[in-house]
Formats: sequence, structure tokens, C-alpha cells
Amino acid sequence: MHAAGVQSNDPVERPARKTPTKRFQPDRVALVVDADCDSRESLAILLEAPGLQIIQCGDADEALSILRRERVDLVVTAQRLINGSGIELLESARSLQSEAARVLVANEVDMPAMCDAINRAGITHLLGKPLDAKAIARLRVELLGDAERCASGVQTSDPQSPGARFGIIGSSRAVRSLVDLIEKVGPTDSTVLITGETGTGKELVGQAIHDVSHRKDCVFSAINSAALPETLLESELFGHRRGAFTGAATNRRGLFEHTHLGTVFLDELGEMPLSMQAKLLRFLQTGEVRPVGGETARCVDVRLVSATNRDLEKEVIAGRFREDLYYRLAVIPITVPPLRERVEDIPLLANHFLRARLAANPDSPREIDSDAMEALVRHSWPGNVRELQNVIERGVALCSGDRIRHADLPNRIFASVAPESHEGIQSLPKMERKHILETLDTVGWNRKQAARLLQISTTTLWRRLKEFGIDEAERRASNGRHHSSSF
Repeated sequence: MHAAGVQSNDPVERPARKTPTKRFQPDRVALVVDADCDSRESLAILLEAPGLQIIQCGDADEALSILRRERVDLVVTAQRLINGSGIELLESARSLQSEAARVLVANEVDMPAMCDAINRAGITHLLGKPLDAKAIARLRVELLGDAERCASGVQTSDPQSPGARFGIIGSSRAVRSLVDLIEKVGPTDSTVLITGETGTGKELVGQAIHDVSHRKDCVFSAINSAALPETLLESELFGHRRGAFTGAATNRRGLFEHTHLGTVFLDELGEMPLSMQAKLLRFLQTGEVRPVGGETARCVDVRLVSATNRDLEKEVIAGRFREDLYYRLAVIPITVPPLRERVEDIPLLANHFLRARLAANPDSPREIDSDAMEALVRHSWPGNVRELQNVIERGVALCSGDRIRHADLPNRIFASVAPESHEGIQSLPKMERKHILETLDTVGWNRKQAARLLQISTTTLWRRLKEFGIDEAERRASNGRHHSSSF
């Protein structure tokens, strides 16, 4: 989610209009509601697509009237409206047209209020200002391309931008950066090293890399290096010949040979013994596999994606991991952020796991109480996404009504509080101020160019500058920093 802006106070309200688009079948309809004319126009332009009709208005009453008389597939609304609020409008939209996707462009970031809004209005996305063109483009494709909606309004799939097609749920900056990196490195054949704490979803990232590669139609094989003793691990990876060791009754192909032309995901890499590391290094250097007990080698073509929760650079210094292997494996390093560093994704993930349970059992609870959701947001999540999934499944099992409540959560949820110092949702205004300053620096403080890059009007930019107290003193300080760092 991006930082939120403020509502326009422009005295002149331009009339609502329909953005003309060429019609194809089946037509889709998006309703864009914002009292700020500039923001409304920008949203409409970014959402434009063949076969999509966009209706604009700035008044909550008019929006409700439209929802009552016309079919709408997507409702995008600002938080503050004339004659009402965006949250109230989306709550009404949920009742009037349960199958419509609902998106809130937040003007303020109050996490407990957002949690409650997500539950009450069934909000699928939270956007902010300045508008992010890539995020809105993904939203358009994923939401308007998803017709799998339950009549009750509970979604069977998760359209959260930007990694829903990979099963990576969230709309935080950390998730967007992660998905962008996956899309960049996936089509290459470089080895990838994925690092991150236990439970962050490293295998999910490995699968996503495979899914966007040219190997996507071939095998994806995953193996845990820590789950097998060294002798069995070598046999699993390289295969063995009959009689090579006790129990080897037949010849057996190894994982590398089985996955020829595909991708091998090697988990818990940091647990691999040094002797096995030497054999893996030789394979990476030659592309040859020699079965245990075999005399001949065979060339195979696989891409290796590895994962670990250890700091391999420290392991190299300590002598527990080969330096030459580390550099072979970490051609492209990817770090999966812990859940405490993307707090804004917790409500989306929690509701995703809840919907998954509901799809399997229609008698499961349909909502998470706002007090319970606030407790989830405040927890530090040492077990990350895996722990959150476990907590939701426990809540579903213990819940006696139609919603998970505070009492359905384990005691540990209330024993720890997530730190507020990270770049999470609490610091979004500061992030927006920094983003605006960086953009102004980039264009030499040319406000018109800055507004164009930020995808807001110059009027809106002036309001932001005033709101954040950015003035000529800040400009002089910025210029001073540039001059002092120049050579």
C-alpha cells in the first residue's frame, strides 16, 4: 500500500462522465468514486481497457444510485466522499452487488480502522496516493479477469495485487518489490538463492520463479537438504545403481536427472554437509550427474534454486559453507521479508486463509472480528505466514459463531507486539513525504515534471507540499546535499 493523500477542497465540481471505450463482449463496468476531480480522472485513465466501461462520480448518493440500477464489476472509491465515506459506500456495495470487487483509496492510514473496514465492507485492495500505475494495472487485470466469485461475496481465489497468481498474498511495498524481482529473474537461467526466516514462503517464491521461466512446462522438484542423512541425500539428488549400498535393490534415477529441463528447488541449503557441498559444486561446474555406485556420468540441464534461513556469508566465514559454492548459488540473491515487516498484508493474508477454509467447509466462520484482527496485526509473528495460517485454522476450529473473535486466538498472540519502527503501515505518511522529496530532487525541483512522475496534478502536488511542510528551506537543504556530495 502506498501513502495516502488528502481530499481535494476544490470549490468547482466537474460533472460526472463516462469514459468512452470500445465495447467488446462480455463488457465489464468499473465505478470510480472520488470527490477530487484530478484523482478521479487519473484513476479512470489508469483503469482504461478494451471492453471496460468506466463510470465516474464524486458523490456517495449518486454512486449508490448507480449501484442500484446498473451491474458493476469493480468499485474503486476514495475514503472521503461528498455525502458519505468510501468505507460506507463499499459496505453498501457489498449488499447491493456482492460479486463486485471493492477497492478503497485510503486518505488516512489507521490500521485498526482499516482492519474493521476490510471485514465490514469486504475490501480486497487498499490503494493510496500518489497513484501507482503498475499497481493499478495489475489490479485491473487480476480483479476484472477474476469471474470466480461466490454468491455470498466470499471469493474462492485471492486477487490481491501483485502476486496473487503465484499465491503470494499482499499489496505492501515489500511484496511488490519481491514480485517485480521474481518477474525479472524468472526468465533467466541464473541460479537463485532465496533467503528468509522460517515460514516466510521461500518455496512459494521458488515455484513462482519456475512458473515465469521458459521451463514452466517441465518438472519442478523440491527437496529438503536437512530431511535426509548425507548418503540418502546424495542418492536422492544423483541416483544410485543396484547394490551401491544396503537396500539399493534396483537402479534409481536421481532428482537432477528426473527434472531434466526443469527446476530443482533445494531447501535448507545451509544444513548440507561440506562433503555433499563439494559434490553439488562439481555438478554446477560440469552439469553431469554420476549415480552412487555408477561408473559413467550423464549431462542434464536443470536450473537450481536454493533456499536457506541461515546467513550463508557468516557460515562461509565460520568454515561451515564453501565459499566457491556460495558464489555459484547466489548469482541472484532474493530475500523474502518477514511478516513483521509487511504488517499491512496481515488482514489480507488472514482473510485469504479464512476464505480457503470456507471453500472447504461452508459452515466455517466468514469473518474475523475487528478486535481479533487488531490483535493479529499487533503480534510480532516469529513464525511468519506459516504461523498466521496456523492461528486462523485454530480460530476456525474453536469458533462457535459466524466470525472469529478475540477469545478464539491463542494466548501468545497477546504476549508480543510487532515493532513499529519498521517501514510498515505506521510510517506511510513519512514514506510519501520521502518519495515526493526524492522525485523533486530527481527533476531539479521542477514541480510540473515531478507531478507528472508522481501521476498527480500540480494542484495536488502543491497541497502535498503544504501538508508535509516541504518549502524552499527543504529545497535549499536538498541542493546543499547534492553540491556537497559532488566530485
